[in-house]
Amino acid sequence: MMKKAVALLLALALAAPGAYIAYTHVKALNVARCLGCIAMEPKAEKFREFWVEYPDSYKNEGIPAHPSWVVNESREHVVMLFFWGPSCEPCERQWEGMKRAGMVEGSEKDGRMTENYSYVTLFSLNAPFDKNGDSIRIYHRKGGTETPTTVILFERNNTIYWYAFSGEANGEGGRPTVEELSGILEKAREEKYGGVQP
Repeated sequence: MMKKAVALLLALALAAPGAYIAYTHVKALNVARCLGCIAMEPKAEKFREFWVEYPDSYKNEGIPAHPSWVVNESREHVVMLFFWGPSCEPCERQWEGMKRAGMVEGSEKDGRMTENYSYVTLFSLNAPFDKNGDSIRIYHRKGGTETPTTVILFERNNTIYWYAFSGEANGEGGRPTVEELSGILEKAREEKYGGVQP
């Protein structure tokens, strides 16, 4: 009887950490909803110009509290943040579209910009699991964590200029196509560097 009790306690002690880890992963995945996977394709502000403050369509007001790692990198380069989630089909479609357009190479997890976009620093962030993934809330219209969310920003004269959209870059709902996204990066380069290749 005592051996059975000890064996049961040992089994519970070994299973508890695994159950907790599984719980935290499921919780993170439930928080980071995949847009498109749940038939939610949000409306976005069609790109007209870069913003300094939150536009009227955003929940937040004023100037965003850009993370220091973004601000520091934006002093030297145009920055693109690509927030994605595991098993997010719209994220994968956008990434593959950017690869076909010659913008990025590698996978979402370890991707980088191609030589043609050497003026851009890419942060490809697994929103629920990466250290800086929670910064998606700053750039999401409703302060949420839905993926994919794409942000382009740069610093000029101590001011951060930015543009963001949530949902796949497919030209629907005000979101740009991948080709238009490339044009937005080019516009950021022109505005940051005055049209001169850095």
